[in-house]
Amino acid sequence: MNRLECQVTSCQHYCDNRCCLPGIQVDGPAARESSQTCCDSYEERRQGSGQNSSNRAPSVDSSIECSAEHCTYNKNCKCEAECVCVGCCCGDVCSKGGTECCTFRPE
Repeated sequence: MNRLECQVTSCQHYCDNRCCLPGIQVDGPAARESSQTCCDSYEERRQGSGQNSSNRAPSVDSSIECSAEHCTYNKNCKCEAECVCVGCCCGDVCSKGGTECCTFRPE
């Protein structure tokens, strides 16, 4: 399990700098830097919806699947970083392409 922090306030699963999903998928198989990754689990918050769509409390621990083959923390498509931060690579995030794994470190 990883400690997961999230800074993407426009995500349906965001709550208090945490993610309410039990696990996420980080995408970016050819990524050579963090801006080339994204949180594939991102869902844009819909107007009128509650704080998060999963109705789960935010958790400190999460399972992180990862397709970023060139990240030093990726071992057999699982992230082995102790703490992972998902952030924004642009101002207004409205799609998963505006997110990034800030913890990504090239091999």
